[in-house]
Amino acid sequence: ERRSRVFFLKIKLIIAILFLLYLSYEDIRYRKISTYMLVAGYVVAVGCLMLVREFAIWEYLVAGCIGVLFLFFSIAGENIGIGDGALIMLLGMLFGARRQILVLFIALLLCAITATVLLLLGKVKKKSRLPFVPFLCVAFFATL
Repeated sequence: ERRSRVFFLKIKLIIAILFLLYLSYEDIRYRKISTYMLVAGYVVAVGCLMLVREFAIWEYLVAGCIGVLFLFFSIAGENIGIGDGALIMLLGMLFGARRQILVLFIALLLCAITATVLLLLGKVKKKSRLPFVPFLCVAFFATL
């Protein structure tokens, strides 16, 4: 029982890393995230939840609320894409609210620092948009 649980947790982690790396590439190259990849991610997340539930139900509910909040921001016209909001919700579904909040904090901090440096160097304008998934990916690696 314990060995199979650890095995599934490692597989989930490997899948998440590969998934984030691919979506980072997609976000940098095309400035959008594939809906099909997000749907596939949700299917994998549901499968993982059915096999191994790591956290209490309240943590999944908090993670879902945070994800919905970011989806709301994207729909309301803020500078975050719908795909970013859906990915944030997916990360919470896979890894719980605590890691989701930590990853979000680090990603937003890295994005702000990068944007500031690029603005000061004149590489981007104030209205420029940066792909956010690579920051999520780096922040996820930082939390490992």
